[in-house]
Amino acid sequence: MIQHRDLEDLKIRIEALQDSVDKGKKDEKGMWCPHNEILGLLTSVRVHLDDNRHEKKAYQDAAHRLAAIETDIEHIREDVASLCRVVRDGNGQPSMLHRLTNLESIVNNSCDDITEIRGHATSIIAAKALSKSQVIAGLSGMVLTALLSSMALIATLLK
Repeated sequence: MIQHRDLEDLKIRIEALQDSVDKGKKDEKGMWCPHNEILGLLTSVRVHLDDNRHEKKAYQDAAHRLAAIETDIEHIREDVASLCRVVRDGNGQPSMLHRLTNLESIVNNSCDDITEIRGHATSIIAAKALSKSQVIAGLSGMVLTALLSSMALIATLLK
């Protein structure tokens, strides 16, 4: 892009060329020759125009990219709004918020039930251990009673 400093430099060179034309300046051979200065000025203008053309193309590319980004953002905004409606209002089924609330209550009830079942399981295991010891004690008592009865019977028979 042509900068203000470049424009000022171009203006000074054009004024110098105008002065040399007005005063009829001549080169070392005595010939008036502004064509070198004109050629230099034209070269400067061409370079600045080329730079300007490249920058203009870059700006156009950037503008196209920004337009594409804006379009994408608009589509994303519409998609997010649609998802929010589905989460908030539902899409023929209960809304996601309602379903999550129900799921949360089911999980809490399940946790309470698991805690209660854990207590019952502990009681069952304790009762099972107690009944095994009771069975062993009862069986031992019966065996001991049978053994003592047999001894008493043998003692009675031997007399």
